Amino acid sequence: MTVAGKRPNFLIITTDEERFPPPYENEEARRFRVENDRVGQELRKHGIEFLRHHTASTACAPSRTTLYTGQYPSLHGVSQTPGIGKSSFDPDMYWLAPNTVPTLGEYFRKGGYQTHYRGKWHISDEDILVPGTQTALMSNDVSGDAYPERIALYEQAGRLEKFGFSGWIGPEPHGSSQANDASVRDPGFADQVCRLLSDLEHQAAKGDTAPWLVVSSFVNPHDIVFSGLPWFTEFSDLQQAGKLPDVAPSPTAGESLESKPRCQKDYVYTYPRMYLPQRDTASYRQFYYFLMAEVSKHIQRVYEHLKRTSFFENTIVVLTSDHGEMLGAHGGMMQKWYNAYQETLHVPCVISNPRLFPEPRRTEVVTSHVDLVPTLLGLAGIDADAARRELARDHSEAQPLVGRDLSGLVLGREAERHEPIYFMTDDNVESGLQMTNNLTGQAFAGVIQPKHIETVVTRLPELTGDTLWKYSCYSDNPRFFAGAAGNTDEVATARFIPREYECYDLTEDPLETRNRCSAVAGQPLPQDIRDALDKVLKEQREKKRLLPQSLNRNAAPKGPLRD
Repeated sequence: MTVAGKRPNFLIITTDEERFPPPYENEEARRFRVENDRVGQELRKHGIEFLRHHTASTACAPSRTTLYTGQYPSLHGVSQTPGIGKSSFDPDMYWLAPNTVPTLGEYFRKGGYQTHYRGKWHISDEDILVPGTQTALMSNDVSGDAYPERIALYEQAGRLEKFGFSGWIGPEPHGSSQANDASVRDPGFADQVCRLLSDLEHQAAKGDTAPWLVVSSFVNPHDIVFSGLPWFTEFSDLQQAGKLPDVAPSPTAGESLESKPRCQKDYVYTYPRMYLPQRDTASYRQFYYFLMAEVSKHIQRVYEHLKRTSFFENTIVVLTSDHGEMLGAHGGMMQKWYNAYQETLHVPCVISNPRLFPEPRRTEVVTSHVDLVPTLLGLAGIDADAARRELARDHSEAQPLVGRDLSGLVLGREAERHEPIYFMTDDNVESGLQMTNNLTGQAFAGVIQPKHIETVVTRLPELTGDTLWKYSCYSDNPRFFAGAAGNTDEVATARFIPREYECYDLTEDPLETRNRCSAVAGQPLPQDIRDALDKVLKEQREKKRLLPQSLNRNAAPKGPLRD
C-alpha cells in the first residue's frame, strides 16, 4: 500500500495507564479532558477511532510485550511487572529474551523498514548498570535536564537492536526515584522523538528513501501511582487556583464486592499495605486528569514536529495506551491488578492519516492489542506469514500471529465483523523477594487465590442478538506454584481452590455492577448463555493462548552445578 505515492511511515504513540473515558464521566471532567487534548481531537478528525479497543494483558510489562509481539504472556513469558513485590532482577521476573518471540520492529525490518524506539520500553531489562550494582545509569537529573554524554552512550549501545529497534535511550522510567517519574522523563522523550524526526528528514534529503517506523512511548498518566507525594508543584498551583475540574467518583466506588471474585476485595485491602495508602479523593481524581493533560502536551509537540516535516502526509499515526486505571472504581480499587473491569481493559485507540481519512470515522468493533501487529503489517503491505517464516530462522518461537488483520476495515475495504476478544493476566505484582512496604517497613501478604484471570468479550447473536457480554474465569494457575515443574500453562488447579467467575451484560450493565455468575447479585445467568460463554472462552483459549514449543525434552537428570 502507498500513501501520498510512497510506502507509509508509522508513528506509534503510546501513553501509560490511560483509560477510555468511562460512561459515568461527568460533564466538567469531560470538558477539561477534551479542551486539554487538542492533539487527540486532531488525530480523531483525520482518523478512525476504535471505540471498543481493549488491552490484551496487564500490567505494564505483560501488556507492552503483548502489544509489540502480537502474542500473549503464555508464549512470550513476560507475565510479571516489577516494582512492588519484586525487582527487575527477581528470580520470578521473566523478561522477553532475544531470538524467541519476534517483535513488531523485527517484522517491519523484514519488510524493508528502518525502526526506532524512544521512551518507555519495559519489555526486557536493558538499562546500562553501574558496575557492581543493580543501579541503572541515569541519563537526566531530577529537573529533567539531560546528560548529553550518557544520552550518546545509550544511543551508541543499541540496547534494543536485538529486538529490532534502534536508538533507545535509557534507563527505564520506573522505580522510586523522582528523576525517573513520568513528569520528569516525558518532556525528554518528546525531545528525543522530535530530534529523531529531524534526523530522518535530513537522511531523506540525502536520498535515503527507506520508510520508517518510530515508537514514541510516553509514561503519563502513570504518575497517578505517586499521588500524595510532594513532587508535583504545578498540579498544586493549578489546584489552588481552581483551574482543575471536579471529577466525580465512580458510581461503583462504594461497592461491597460481595458478589465479585474474592481476590478483588483482598486486593483493595492489601494495596495500601503493599504500596501507598492512597484514597479515592477529589484531589486524587483531579491529579489523574491533570496528568492526562500533561502527557497530551508532549504528544502535541511530537505531532506538530511531524507536521513540519515532508513525511506528514504519508505517515500513519497510531495512538493508544498500554492499559487503563481503576481510579477508585469497584470498591476503591487503584491501578489495574486483579480485575478485568472496563476501567482497566478499555483503552483509547486511533489510527490517523490526513490522506486516508479526510473525514473522521468510528467503529464499534471490539478489538484488542493483539490485533495491532497484524493490522500494521497489513497497512504496510508486509506479508506477515512470509516475514514470520524468515524470522523463524533465528527465533525459536516465531509462531503465527493470533490477532486479526484489520487493515481492510481501517481502509474502508471490508465491512465490520464482530469476533470475540481474549484477555489474560498472571501478574502477581505483590509477590517476590521484597514483600515489605518501602515506607513502613511492614511485611505484607500476597493477594488470595484464585487471582489468575482470563476473559472474553463477545456477542452471542444466536442467543442474545447484539448484547455484548464479558465473561471471566479466576483460577489458581499451577504454572506459578512454588516449585512448579515444566513449562505447562494449565488453568485447572491442583490445589483444590475452586475457580470463580464473573459475567456482565455490558449492553444493559455497562458499569459492571451485576455479576450474573453470582447468586448474591440476583439475575442468574441462564444455563444456555453460560454454556455458550464457556464454549467461547475455551475456543479463544485454544486459539490464542499459545505455549512455547521449544522445550527441553528427554534431557539428562540434573547433576551438581558447575561453573
